Amino acid sequence: MLRCIKESITLVIALIFSSQVLATDTMQISSRFFTTPIDYTVTLPKGYHDEKNQHKRYYLHVDLHPRSHGSISQLNDWLSHNGEWPWPQTIIVTPTDYHSEFAAAFEQLGAEPTNPLLLDYLEQVLLTNLDKQYRTNGFRTYSGFMGNAALGLHILLNRPALFTGYILASPTLGENMFNINAIAETKLKTLDDRLRYVYISIGKHSFEKSHIAGVNTFKQTLERAAPQSLEWHVDFDTPNNYMSRPIITLINGIEGLFADKFTPLPADSAISKQGADAIIAYYQRLSDKKYGFEVSAEPSLNSLATSFITDSPAEAEGLFKRIIGLYPESSYAESALAEFYSEQGQIEQAIAVQLRAVEKAKTLIQWHQNKQQATLERYQAQRQASDTQ
Repeated sequence: MLRCIKESITLVIALIFSSQVLATDTMQISSRFFTTPIDYTVTLPKGYHDEKNQHKRYYLHVDLHPRSHGSISQLNDWLSHNGEWPWPQTIIVTPTDYHSEFAAAFEQLGAEPTNPLLLDYLEQVLLTNLDKQYRTNGFRTYSGFMGNAALGLHILLNRPALFTGYILASPTLGENMFNINAIAETKLKTLDDRLRYVYISIGKHSFEKSHIAGVNTFKQTLERAAPQSLEWHVDFDTPNNYMSRPIITLINGIEGLFADKFTPLPADSAISKQGADAIIAYYQRLSDKKYGFEVSAEPSLNSLATSFITDSPAEAEGLFKRIIGLYPESSYAESALAEFYSEQGQIEQAIAVQLRAVEKAKTLIQWHQNKQQATLERYQAQRQASDTQ
């Protein structure tokens, strides 16, 4: 009978939103895995339905606890609204409510850790249908608390490609749940060269104490067996309240996950010391192996170029010009070169380059246009003051 049930999706727009309210869908999925459908709450980033954004594709975040939806969706809205950092605009997905068959499958997995039902459902049904229904970009993150955090580790070890980032609060490893600690070393050694990230935190609340040793065992396995492609962090020193832990963990995990995208390499970093080509190669690897789309090296290259100004201005100028060649549509690549000329006292060249920056800024939001125009006017005022002296 189950084989005859075709996977189906019913999409209901649950909320017609104003500019102050996020769009929330209810996505109902029927599948061969369960006799009754599962409803999912899907919150879409602000502007998702705007005509100007129809080309844009979004990150996807999944948490399997129904009560987590409000906090996660509002956190993403807040953390993305000011330039999409530290958390880019993301589609947030959780179950709408408790589902008895899914819960039974979870319990069954605890008894039979090799049972593939839940992993197959997540891969073949949930994630596949989300990708079909929404404009996702292929970059997925997962968060979980207690048992759902342990499930996150189970996914990482057995279906690592399902998510790039795993953010896990207080995983229940006290009784070797899902056989995680028994298989971790072998499974970690088989991970491919895709870049992945896992952040684990646990405190000392009475509900967590029985799992600290298991988490520590997993940490020791990571130290021995984790490949360089897996960035991992395990934090035992979290003084927050037990019920605060999933939220604090999510914030810390998100900041760590996207640090390589939003934080430029310092000029004195090991990579930057090798030169511009090494920086470009680093960001190309991030683009190819972690994000699946281009991550710009421009800010890190600018930092390196700026570090050359005092002792080697010609080298700085050459690198600023190379950055413009690499990112010909970038208004800020132009303005960085203009600032260099201004600091060198070459105000006419600064104005000429800043004019290009202003022109290229026309594709940006008004704040950036105003900033670039104000910089141009400052240079023009400097020239006028110099002419009157």
